[in-house]
Amino acid sequence: MKVTLRPYASTDAEALVPFLTAFWAVHHTRVDAEGARQELSDWSAGRHRLYVIEADGAAAGFLHLNRRGPVAAWVEDLFVAEPLRRRGIADEAIRQAEALVRADGVEALCMDVAADNVPALRLYHRLGFDRLSLITVRKDFEPFETARVERLGGVDFRVKQF
Repeated sequence: MKVTLRPYASTDAEALVPFLTAFWAVHHTRVDAEGARQELSDWSAGRHRLYVIEADGAAAGFLHLNRRGPVAAWVEDLFVAEPLRRRGIADEAIRQAEALVRADGVEALCMDVAADNVPALRLYHRLGFDRLSLITVRKDFEPFETARVERLGGVDFRVKQF
């Protein structure tokens, strides 16, 4: 399967809207088509770069990059359509994103990952993302079910079960 990253164009909006609504649903957020169109506009402006992930010439998902300073870029968002997962599409999209940012002189590629997204954590680790850089801590105001506890710096942190 041939995987390519192609820069997003406004003519791609309607093909990507269903991907964005599915992406946000995975993150337990409802985004309608109009909200998805606004995200596409936001993700393709300023220091952001939005790419269509194509598999054998057809849209398979998207990859959203952002420069957050002179030395690092972030994979802000990555999505591959459910029927196309586990075929190496995300792996290849990340490899191509790495090549793009390295060509721009970036020293590191980072990404934020939900602590409960173990499949994504395993994928990223397999691709060489093995350094913890920043950690987001959160205080929930409502009780939640704990999926697991991670010990870091001698302190226990709870991972929310979704």
